[in-house]
Amino acid sequence: MIEKLIARLNGLHPMSDELTQKIMSITRITSHPKKTILLKEGSLVISGLVRSYYLNEEKEITSRIMDEGFIITSWISFYTRKPGNEYLETIEDTILACVHYNDIQNLYEEFPEFNIIGRKQVEYSFYMSELRTRMLHKHTAEEKYKFFLENHPNLLQRVALKHVATYLGMNEETLSRVRSQYHKAK
Repeated sequence: MIEKLIARLNGLHPMSDELTQKIMSITRITSHPKKTILLKEGSLVISGLVRSYYLNEEKEITSRIMDEGFIITSWISFYTRKPGNEYLETIEDTILACVHYNDIQNLYEEFPEFNIIGRKQVEYSFYMSELRTRMLHKHTAEEKYKFFLENHPNLLQRVALKHVATYLGMNEETLSRVRSQYHKAK
């Protein structure tokens, strides 16, 4: 299962055999049932589904939905080394490849090529975050739904509509109406 992590990282930047072996030696594979709150750092989703959410006036607002191949962490907690306001919850039985923060920092120091991998991962995360932010602020409900279908086509059947709705910045009723209209027009 670690092979999926290695493939993901190699996809960001080719790794030396030494770096590959080091990552394989420090990675732990963990299994989590549905509805588990994760506090792991630097994990790759091997199988399953994880959502990130925060609370706003006691309401859960989904900020990210991460399936197979996504590297997950609570970014604020990761960088500040303090608890953040974000929760990571499995929404399916999930298997993760986990690397501890200290091990990641050691990889940056020991392997300069790992800095490229880290930078590319952060760039991708910020890019996706910016796309979502623009979508939330500049688009109609119909455009938001189309954005979700284009960027996450395999998730609609796997994620509860209430989570998709908050991810898109709308209530469930609006999402149901938009979905109905969209699929009637198709």
